[in-house]
Amino acid sequence: MADARPTAAQRGYGARHQRARKRAARQVKAGGVNCWRCGKPIAPDEEWDLGHDDQDRSITRGPEHQRCNRATTSRRPPRKRATERHPGAL
Repeated sequence: MADARPTAAQRGYGARHQRARKRAARQVKAGGVNCWRCGKPIAPDEEWDLGHDDQDRSITRGPEHQRCNRATTSRRPPRKRATERHPGAL
C-alpha cells in the first residue's frame, strides 16, 4: 500500500499559510502587487498562489502568478530513484 499523502499542514499549507494568504488576497484584490518570482504585476482578477521558497517550504515568499509558481517543478532538484535511496531495492 502506498504512503498516505501528507496533510495540508505538512505540505506547508496550514493555518499560518492560510492567514497569510487571506492578508495577501486583500492586497492583490486592491491591485499594485507584484509577483515575487518574476516581478511583474498581478492583476486583481488573475489567478495567483502564495508562494514558498524553493528550498525551504517553511518560508513564505509572497503572492506570485499561478503560472510562475507551478512552473517551479522544473527548477527543483531531481528526486532520487527508489534504487538510489535504497540500494538493495529492486
